[in-house]
Amino acid sequence: MTEIKQLIKTAEKLFEKEQYKKIIDLLPDTILAQYNNADLFCWRAWAHNRLKETESAFTDAEKAIITDPDNFFGYRQRGIARYGIGEYDKAIADYDKAIALKKDDAFAYYNKGLALYYKGEYEKSVNEYNIAIELKNDYAEAYSGRGLTWDAKGEYDKAIIDYNKAIELKKEYANAYYNRGNTFNNKGEYDTAIKDYDKAIELKNDNPDTYNNKGLSLYFKGEYDIAITTFNKAIELKNDNNNAYNNRALCWNKKEEYGKAITDYNKAIELDHNNANTFRNRGINFYNKGDFEKALGDFQKAIELDKKFNFLDYNIKLAKEKLEERKILEDSKAKQTDKDEKVKIEKDIEVAINTIKEVSRSKVKTVVHYTKVLVADIYVKNKRAKMHYSNAIYMNDPMEGKVFFDYLNDKIIEAAYLNGEKRTETSVYLGSFLPAEEDDGKISHEDELVMWRTYGKDENGKEAAGCSVVLSSDFFKNNTTKNEDLSVKDKPEELLNVAYIKNQKHQKIVTNDTNGKIGVAIKFLKEHLKKIIKLRNKYMPTDDFYKDIENTIFKQLSTISYLFKSADYDFEHEVRIITYMPRNSDSIKYREITEINKPCKRFYIESYNDILPFVKKIYLGPKVEYYQQWSLYFDYEIRQRTKELINITDTPYQIKPSEIEIMKSENKFQ
Repeated sequence: MTEIKQLIKTAEKLFEKEQYKKIIDLLPDTILAQYNNADLFCWRAWAHNRLKETESAFTDAEKAIITDPDNFFGYRQRGIARYGIGEYDKAIADYDKAIALKKDDAFAYYNKGLALYYKGEYEKSVNEYNIAIELKNDYAEAYSGRGLTWDAKGEYDKAIIDYNKAIELKKEYANAYYNRGNTFNNKGEYDTAIKDYDKAIELKNDNPDTYNNKGLSLYFKGEYDIAITTFNKAIELKNDNNNAYNNRALCWNKKEEYGKAITDYNKAIELDHNNANTFRNRGINFYNKGDFEKALGDFQKAIELDKKFNFLDYNIKLAKEKLEERKILEDSKAKQTDKDEKVKIEKDIEVAINTIKEVSRSKVKTVVHYTKVLVADIYVKNKRAKMHYSNAIYMNDPMEGKVFFDYLNDKIIEAAYLNGEKRTETSVYLGSFLPAEEDDGKISHEDELVMWRTYGKDENGKEAAGCSVVLSSDFFKNNTTKNEDLSVKDKPEELLNVAYIKNQKHQKIVTNDTNGKIGVAIKFLKEHLKKIIKLRNKYMPTDDFYKDIENTIFKQLSTISYLFKSADYDFEHEVRIITYMPRNSDSIKYREITEINKPCKRFYIESYNDILPFVKKIYLGPKVEYYQQWSLYFDYEIRQRTKELINITDTPYQIKPSEIEIMKSENKFQ
């Protein structure tokens, strides 16, 4: 017995020093056969588990359980081995058995929390970590594990608090720095994330995932060359690292080195030919390269592999439209050199427009949408209700889309645009919002008198008898995939700050273009519009090529012109969804109209996400009748939708009724 205790004591010391191979050398088969002790089998199983030698760990844990069926340590180690091969339910069953035998085993609760995390059962996971921490309040790994779960739930601040605690308890905890870096990365705080990754690398420089994720932070910062060097290191450490190949390809794509990008995507697909995200990314690379046929194939393959990638239907429609446009161009009688020149100039025009959108991208956390009470009723009584974005032609303001051309101040460009407009209908759809709060909450647009007068009307046009709906800006995001290339949108929604144009002396300026980037991009855009018009002028107005260029100008500028408004409205600080939807898309829907002298159909598209899970507040306007009854009704319907969603397995959403406020406006409306 003394010899067994000495072996266990030695194994414990070696384990603390992370010298797992020495534990295995300490406990060869001959020693284990000699003593046939369950704890000795468990210590070797634990060493095998730490070395990811799952099969050996499982065998030793089984022997421990056979030797002593009441040995909690054996069940815990078998659970870890099962967890290692993804058998989470069986692992949880083993952890439960370990807990039944030893109720104060904090390690078993921690391991169970980890298995539940990988099953996506985050609430249950948090509960297990809570118990582990209650039993062992200096358990750094449990704090770090709970941080992982908060991160998965999108509760990043809670995750960071837990990682901070883990690091406080264990100063040299490389994995906690790595995990905290991931959370800062998810928050978009890339510089802070990089600092954590660097610390993790200082402590443990052989983890390829740390280099890979640091590379992603650098990629999102736009530091593509440094990111490539970092991905190189990740690949050097693990040459079958398909994620690093995929991510390095994102950088090559941004640098427009498409051949290198394709090489990396091909390698990533060779390593994992069932990864839908890699096919999606390669498809975007082909799209940017102008190889729309191959892009189409990759987008379709991504959907075939994973139905969650159905959002790529938008990309498929864009690729098909591009192929149609390419055929029209090829069939024209223009010189091939002029056709090639058109494609080149058109790409430069797209670059300018994408730059304007990128600079204008809103960073607001919550937005407010003023609408009718009956619209809010639709949102709360239908568990999968979407928001509608109307076609731009329905905008009430006659200056919508025209202010931009005043800024361009070029009648030839405007005339070309209008000629293109005559031949085809606009396929741009708009959604209008205000930032719910600005200046760290000092300014609020949630309950604003001027907005109640202008937008918060009921179906009869009565002012202040509508409502305002406050939404998290996550409503506009697609969280299906990570590590994506944003060169082509997976879904067409982009929340953009409206640019306000003001006449100043003898020039027009964009009042909220603080760094001048919009002005520079518009200047570049105007130069290339002039180039493509000069190319057009080589042909007759009756020629297909001439008309095709005007159609191109109309299509391209219609996607950006509605971003600009007169500075008379700059007090609104409006943010917009501006969506180009291919005209043959099944996403374009309509509702019947019965008004006299109007077409019988009014066209719109739906938001990508369901709206209710992102609602934060509903304000009932100052003139809403029976507001208390509406409030009670909304609360009831929201709770009913919550119950219904619990039973739907394919929804990524959760609704928390207690976090949705329903209130009456505090404005005194006369």
